[in-house]
Amino acid sequence: MVMKIGGKMFALLDANTMETINLKHPTDTIPLLLERYSCISPGYHMSKKHWITVNYKHADMRDPEIIKLIDISYDLIVDGLPKKLKIPLTTSYVSFTTHDAEYQEALVLRQTILRDPLNLQLTEADLHGEEKELHIGGIYQNRLIAYCILSPRDGIQAKVRQVAVDKRYQGMGIGRALMHHAESIASNMEIESIMLHARKHVAQWYESQQYQIMGEEFFEVGIPHIRMFKRL
Repeated sequence: MVMKIGGKMFALLDANTMETINLKHPTDTIPLLLERYSCISPGYHMSKKHWITVNYKHADMRDPEIIKLIDISYDLIVDGLPKKLKIPLTTSYVSFTTHDAEYQEALVLRQTILRDPLNLQLTEADLHGEEKELHIGGIYQNRLIAYCILSPRDGIQAKVRQVAVDKRYQGMGIGRALMHHAESIASNMEIESIMLHARKHVAQWYESQQYQIMGEEFFEVGIPHIRMFKRL
């Protein structure tokens, strides 16, 4: 049984015996593992310089130690992936408030992505009431690269707005993952549906995520928008 991430194998499980697993490991510590644990041997049918085989059925190491070896193998493969594959895998999604440092980063991102192209500035009026909303961000290497606001409306519906992804990370699936995270939070709050005002030129992107068009085109911040809806 082959386990892959980004199309690259990080573990190979013997599906016949269910006793051994091949894992990648840093070359400089493989000799130490071989000396310390009898359940570890050079990678079977693999590069013995880079891979080890762990017999976990007859292991003389604890389960947490085996899990750590799997994590190490996973991380080694992820580190070697092209940036376009690596960044989505290592981006984490968090919630924060207007009192957190991430919110200040979000304001800069919103201005750069959503307002600058329209020659507009975020104002105090734009930010009014945001302390009562949920703020969600994608974090990569300790920097906020994606953002949206989730605003519960009436207990069963929420609105997503101010969706923005740093231009350097667009086209990598970051925005899609951000929306999925927001939808998961909404579902956990027993929200039944999400609505949003999509800029017309990105409406098709939302449609690819099962959002449906509601009503006629309208103007907001001087450009065409479309109301869209998704049942969770």
